[in-house]
Amino acid sequence: MKRLLLSISLFSYVFLSAQTVIVEEKYEKKSEPISYRYLPNSKKFVIFKGETLPLFAVTSETIFFMTKSAYSYDESGTKSTLFENEKLANCTFSLTENSFKALGGDKISVKSDRKYYLNNVYTNSFTNDEVKNINARYFGVVNPNNRFYFDGYSHTLFFNSFNDSYDLGFTNQKGKDKINFEKDEVFLEVFDIKSKHKDRIKLETTKLDLLKGKLFFESSGSVTFACKMKENNSFDLVTKSFSKEQNETTIYKTTYNIQGKKIKDVVLKLNLKDNFFVLSSCGAGYVDNFVWDVQAVNNYYEDSKNGDIYVYGIYTNKKSRIHKGFDPVGFYIFKFDKDGNKIWESINPMKDKYFEGLCCGLYFNLNLFEYNGKLLFTNSVNEATEFSNYAIVDKTSGNVLKMNRVDYNNTTSFARTRAFVNNTYDKRDLKNKAFSPVSFVAMDLSPTMDSYLKTIPSKGNAVYFETVFSDQGTWLVETDNKEYYKVLLFKD
Repeated sequence: MKRLLLSISLFSYVFLSAQTVIVEEKYEKKSEPISYRYLPNSKKFVIFKGETLPLFAVTSETIFFMTKSAYSYDESGTKSTLFENEKLANCTFSLTENSFKALGGDKISVKSDRKYYLNNVYTNSFTNDEVKNINARYFGVVNPNNRFYFDGYSHTLFFNSFNDSYDLGFTNQKGKDKINFEKDEVFLEVFDIKSKHKDRIKLETTKLDLLKGKLFFESSGSVTFACKMKENNSFDLVTKSFSKEQNETTIYKTTYNIQGKKIKDVVLKLNLKDNFFVLSSCGAGYVDNFVWDVQAVNNYYEDSKNGDIYVYGIYTNKKSRIHKGFDPVGFYIFKFDKDGNKIWESINPMKDKYFEGLCCGLYFNLNLFEYNGKLLFTNSVNEATEFSNYAIVDKTSGNVLKMNRVDYNNTTSFARTRAFVNNTYDKRDLKNKAFSPVSFVAMDLSPTMDSYLKTIPSKGNAVYFETVFSDQGTWLVETDNKEYYKVLLFKD
């Protein structure tokens, strides 16, 4: 009997120590949770609070919420106030996490002033007219789950085009925001946030013969590019080539300083030998049944601590069409150091009939996360069958440590026009609960989370969940979008 009680006590201790309640609060009128963001550098979880705005016709310019306050929490639940008593929208952190950008004003719209805050203190603002012809779209967005999208667009976030001192964008030689990379000159537009001084600098870009010609597979549109901000007042401009044989691709990553001067070129060469690259919805470039570009052949994650680069995508073992009508086999990750020297390559068949049954790059939604000191590759599918494949990969060797598939259903009745958490996926043994696709991966990886979710009653309001992977563990956001919200951290 004593042994049984001791075993129960030990199990309870392990269960409780593997999860931490970060914050748990009731909804308050005009001060309800409206969005969140995990900050990987400061290792904190941010909750934005505010109120819903009057809703008329929903368009790409609709502002759903006014943000009044923001609070950050560390892994032990210690709370810090970022700001209070503001009237903002679309709050977006810079790469350093020391500054953020927001729409501001009494009557908030997409045409409101762009306000900048450094260390949570207002610094300056630009009117919509001052920036309306500048294209910052090439910088992509970072969504609340910490996934970077080169091809991203969001009506609730700004593009990731700014740091603590400058905001950037591009125009062509005529000062217009539409850029044809093959024909136009590319100009960097630099806005000094503190002084409001503006510079316009012509960029020296990647030579076109490295990207287009008889040796290369040409996309359905023209050659394009993408950008990433860096911490030391610099940014990367990224272009890609794709061989006609479909087994080689090269990423050209050129670093410029804020004055538009080229300071470094890094070339990442990938070769699949007897296998072939295909396109996917990997957060880079665009792909659908009819239109696609070469950027969508893969994406990469760059480790901010040491500059290591991890390039990931999917492949087939038969030369075929690359955006649809192919037979996928598996996924790959190539690791390079900051100078472009290859460290390892990890090419892995998925061995899953559901994965292999798909035939269009549009269906494959790929992610690569940092997770407990390792890499977590996921592929989520929302077609006739909804499922996610995942693999845990060792960062040092590239070895796959675990691989699995999780199944679920898309239940559209869960969908809301606007909500703090708005997901629609569920599974039979978790009734009246809605998740994102990667949440089911988190459950499979964390027995503690899975056990916790089963303790939540199925009666009453539907409960919505979202997960964020990090090196600290998995953050779980829980809410019924009416009465309460809760954030937990699972470390198993």
